[in-house]
Amino acid sequence: MYQSGRTGGDEVTGQIQIERRDGVAVLRIDRPVANALAPQVRADLSAALQDVADDGDLRAVVICGAGPGFSSGVDLTEYDGPLASPWVDQLCREIEECPKPVVAALHGSILGAGVALAFAAHARVAQSDARLALPEISLGMIPGAGVTQRAPRLVGAQVALELMLSGQPVLASDPRLRPMFDQVTPGDPQPAAIALAQKLADKGSCPRTRDRVRGLSDPVGYQQSLKLVAKRLGGQGGAGADILRAVEAAQLLPFEQGLEFEQVLFEDRLQSPEARAQRHIFAAERRAAIMPELSQGKVRPLNRIALAGGAAGALADLGMLYLDVGKELEVEDGATVQRLRRNYDDAVAKGRLDEAGRSARLARLTQGIAPGRADLVLDAREARAVGDSLPGPCEGGVLARLDTGAGLDGAALGFRVYRPAHSQRLTEITVGEGTSPDAVASLARMCADMGRVTVRAAQPAAGAGLGHGMTAAVYLAALDLVRAGLTPLRVDQAAQRMGLRTGPFLMMDSEGLALVAQRLRAVAAGMGLSEGWAAPLDERLAKGATGRSVGRGFYDYPPEGPRPSKGLAGAGRAITEVLGDVAPRHALHAALVNAAARAIAAGAVQRASDLDVVMVRGYGYERASGGPLMQADQRGLLAVLKDMKALAGISAPIWAPHPMIVDLVKNGRGFFGRAGAA
Repeated sequence: MYQSGRTGGDEVTGQIQIERRDGVAVLRIDRPVANALAPQVRADLSAALQDVADDGDLRAVVICGAGPGFSSGVDLTEYDGPLASPWVDQLCREIEECPKPVVAALHGSILGAGVALAFAAHARVAQSDARLALPEISLGMIPGAGVTQRAPRLVGAQVALELMLSGQPVLASDPRLRPMFDQVTPGDPQPAAIALAQKLADKGSCPRTRDRVRGLSDPVGYQQSLKLVAKRLGGQGGAGADILRAVEAAQLLPFEQGLEFEQVLFEDRLQSPEARAQRHIFAAERRAAIMPELSQGKVRPLNRIALAGGAAGALADLGMLYLDVGKELEVEDGATVQRLRRNYDDAVAKGRLDEAGRSARLARLTQGIAPGRADLVLDAREARAVGDSLPGPCEGGVLARLDTGAGLDGAALGFRVYRPAHSQRLTEITVGEGTSPDAVASLARMCADMGRVTVRAAQPAAGAGLGHGMTAAVYLAALDLVRAGLTPLRVDQAAQRMGLRTGPFLMMDSEGLALVAQRLRAVAAGMGLSEGWAAPLDERLAKGATGRSVGRGFYDYPPEGPRPSKGLAGAGRAITEVLGDVAPRHALHAALVNAAARAIAAGAVQRASDLDVVMVRGYGYERASGGPLMQADQRGLLAVLKDMKALAGISAPIWAPHPMIVDLVKNGRGFFGRAGAA
């Protein structure tokens, strides 16, 4: 809680440090982690500003952040409840209307509401490597607290829209942002900010951002920028369209009316299903990394990695991931070594890497695995017969089974890197009973340090793994729908409407039908499915149509792109004949939700939201939906339950509702809280 202090010298008041420097009050935000603008921080900063305004010995204010950055903005959890006062817009108004000059000293990361504070200040001094970002659009939201009105006044429509629509960090030294700052300095911005605050105080000047006109000085160019962005958006709605409307209002409306318009759009977006879903998945990705072993075990750095066995293509993909982040790599298979060398040669030829970078990476690559040397040994061998020897890791090192597509059933410690490794950025760690917490913690920390999102699966409940288990539900449902008379193309189209980037039959073809069949047989047996479920798969395999690698599976793969294989290209039966009133996308979704309930009830997964992370990160499930479970909550679990009951007659093991679903509906709840509150 802020306490007024006029005793002189430095003060620490709640989460705002106050330092007096030659008539300037330096207000330093100091809240772990990342100086998030929590309600108490906002209240303390507001009180400190008022105290400075009333203090005759103080002539100006500098606002800065302690630690590695200025501020990460508002904690996302606040958006799911009533917004506590003072909200950021009120705080920005207090900064802008302060009777004494307020200068923002910016370093490190300045995100979201932190940017709003900086824009509200009378002047800004930034360290050249400071990074500003307005990531709200990635959460289905728009920037608030006057950002959409102040940013165009500083830099014009084009740059303001680029910053808000990309959501990506931009260096303060970027020439496009130069009009935002009164000074950009290579070192600590605080001394320059204090000097500027004193200069403004001497002038008796408090230039408010709301009064700036530079960014509005070319009305024709401003409108052209709006038209170009509107054309790029192509009539799409959502957060992007609202940002465009707000920036247009900055030119057309007086500032106060523009703020009111922005606030209406902000509140509408805040409560939209899209925004709620994207906040959910954003938070879920961060929760997924919380594993019990991280507090129970001792983390060992895993800097030398050994890859044993496996297909050259899959291991080269993973090997490049390790070499690119500076790991030492030992590879058992010569074909993998050659594949890695070719990949780096291609990267140099295409200009993605220079010769020095290639040489540095290959210098860390060794063919052959030395016993007792690697920190982490990943066993990717297809056959693990009794008596097979494998060079072990160093003392205290980690041995894990690497999933090459067959799954991780029975692994004491299993590791799956979702492919393609450079773009998916998802890893899955499966943990058997009695597995060393040190090993799990070390593996999880390595993934975090590499910027991976990681989920934990418990064996034996997880079977082949969380991702394989969830996709098995979609594959089995899809095969059943084809057996009932729908075509693979129609099922794939329904899956894409549900939210998947790629339909199940295209996914099966890409994996290879024999490998998929092997995994599905274990899942089907556990579910009690009759053998007939495999008929469509067995038929393709019998014809040698084993998948995309041979050019034929459920689809043929000519140069112009996939098309339904001969004999599978007809119209099929009418949807209503097969599913009655249930839409195909809802049938697939019901199977997916039912499988998730089974996994949660069995203890295969730490939390329900981890399964949403798996589907969004691992399989391209539409991020705006929040994943299949958040989607179920948004739609209403009662509707999903009705679909399950209607479909149970087609295949009870797939669609008969799990007791968890029935219980949630009975108690008016969803996977993530009260029904209707998701």
